[in-house]
Amino acid sequence: MRKLLLVFLTILIASMLIAAPAVNRATLSEIRDNREFDWADQNSGFPNASTGINSMIAVDTNIVWAAGYDGSGSTIPYQIVTHTTDGGTNWTATQIDTAPTDGDVAMIMAIDANKAWVPIHTGTPQGIYYTEDGGANWVHQESATFNYVNPQSQLVSFPNVVHFFNENDGFAQGDPVEGYFELYTTNNGGTIWTRVAEANIPAPLTEEWGIVGYYDAVGDNIWFGTQKGRVFYSNDKGLTWGVAQTPLGTNDMYTDVTFKDALHGLAQDKSASSTGTVCETSNGGVTWQAVTHTGTCYTNDMDYVPGTENTYVSTGAATGISGASFSYDGGHNWITFDETDAVQFLATSWINVTTGWAGCFNDQNNPGLFGVYAYTGDLTPQPMGTISGVVSDLDTGTLLVNAIITLGTNTTTTDFDGEFEMLVDVGTFDFTCELLGFDTYSEDDVVIEENQITSIDIALQNQYVPPTNLSCSVTGENVFIEWSAPETEADVTNYNIYRNAEILYTVSGSTTVTIDEGVSSGTYTYNISAIYYDVYESELTDDFVVEVVDAGNILPVNGTKLIGNIPNPFNPTTAISFSLDKAGFVNIDIYNVKGEKVRTLVNENLEASTHNVIWDGEDDQGKTISSGIYFYKMRTGSFTATKKMILMK
Repeated sequence: MRKLLLVFLTILIASMLIAAPAVNRATLSEIRDNREFDWADQNSGFPNASTGINSMIAVDTNIVWAAGYDGSGSTIPYQIVTHTTDGGTNWTATQIDTAPTDGDVAMIMAIDANKAWVPIHTGTPQGIYYTEDGGANWVHQESATFNYVNPQSQLVSFPNVVHFFNENDGFAQGDPVEGYFELYTTNNGGTIWTRVAEANIPAPLTEEWGIVGYYDAVGDNIWFGTQKGRVFYSNDKGLTWGVAQTPLGTNDMYTDVTFKDALHGLAQDKSASSTGTVCETSNGGVTWQAVTHTGTCYTNDMDYVPGTENTYVSTGAATGISGASFSYDGGHNWITFDETDAVQFLATSWINVTTGWAGCFNDQNNPGLFGVYAYTGDLTPQPMGTISGVVSDLDTGTLLVNAIITLGTNTTTTDFDGEFEMLVDVGTFDFTCELLGFDTYSEDDVVIEENQITSIDIALQNQYVPPTNLSCSVTGENVFIEWSAPETEADVTNYNIYRNAEILYTVSGSTTVTIDEGVSSGTYTYNISAIYYDVYESELTDDFVVEVVDAGNILPVNGTKLIGNIPNPFNPTTAISFSLDKAGFVNIDIYNVKGEKVRTLVNENLEASTHNVIWDGEDDQGKTISSGIYFYKMRTGSFTATKKMILMK
């Protein structure tokens, strides 16, 4: 696809490899030393440090091929593959010497220990390359031309996929050029490739492309996904095609497909922002339905496990969502493999419940080491049960969304109705429920029984406590309001200021003082509430009642005056008051004890009146200043006054 360097590398490198390879390797070394999980290290044989695996195909229990790519972050084009003929005891890496040095291997297809094909993109000449001697020599199969260039329309050839149904019948897929997808078929092993006629392929959407390696095939059926959330399907080895729009959407939804048979399969959004969104089909891809899954479905690769009723494996290498998981029920419930959370897993391929491989990164200091994981466990479905429940706010009864539910090593989150449900192994586990801004709920020894539902309804205590120490004072027609921040671990983002049970305005969560200006005579009740995470509001503080007397008739005391600041000491905000007996230009600057100006608060013409200005404890550059003694100096006409204040953190 034309946007590979901007999109595919962004997804597979920028989002997956934000952590530096050196850090990844150190983490993996610790895991190898300290963890026992059902994956054994194998040495990929790649000669360059931090080489990853972007495509893998297991032919049988002994023969596996994989394509390498630059995982160091420098995105150097690679033309290298590796394969094993003894189940991974030995891997042999080979360079595709006939490929262009500026080309990259999109993916790999193999049918035995000797015959394999790769699409090379970006370089010149790009196209399909073939080996029949285990990778020692490669031949460019030129009849799959992939050489269309039209700079005016920005349409260029770009090979994404090659697949062989047997040693003769094959299919190759590239981006749309000349108005339709550049698809080829062959019936002689690729000696002659024939482009599929435009009439046999649904028209592409505007700026729609294929994606490197995003396809699957079962029998004579083949599918490939696009970045518009569509899936193209054929049941005659690629000669004629249909297309379906999935529920994943059309805006940069990088759609990969995985099928267990001719009718049943999954499609997954693998865009950079994806959280593992999955949909399913039961009619060969003609129609798709969204799947609301539990557990973590990783977004690097996915494969059906042959011979099982409905088992799939997903792998991930993105920062924060690395690991491997499996599903026994066609992608509806996912279980993370023990001890794989936060471990980077790349492309994966499976033969049966006890035989599968996944790529990782080879060692940075010893490039020949590591690079492949071989599965050593057994994915035969175990007895399972279900845990479900509802999570709500203890005080308000509000149903809570996105609460994190953990049972043993399994996790899920509550939906928009505050509900959760998760398929888990039978056994006894520790249970927790967590949500930002709430106390954690935990319960030990929760029993899960086979084919039974264990229900746990949880009411979480929120940490949304109100502010404290509210006080108010009156100066003329102004009410100075001060309070203390609530003692809580939750994040206070704002405060609501109430007067007579109505919200006056909202101030930042970093301030604890404000001024209600121009208040007419009367008796008023003030309260403050805290807003958490821009959403949740606490209860109100206790009432504070003040009386404003003849506010409109009170003149500034002694004419022009720098009245002072409240509170003092303060943290981090304080209100400075001053009065003018006549209109004029006013300047108020703040200085540290060295006499250095740190902030200009006022520098403008003002009317004759009492004025107030709030300082938030920041300098002119918006940086928070340190605790200490500061001076504020007021100048207007011939009047000058200076006062001291203390910032105390």
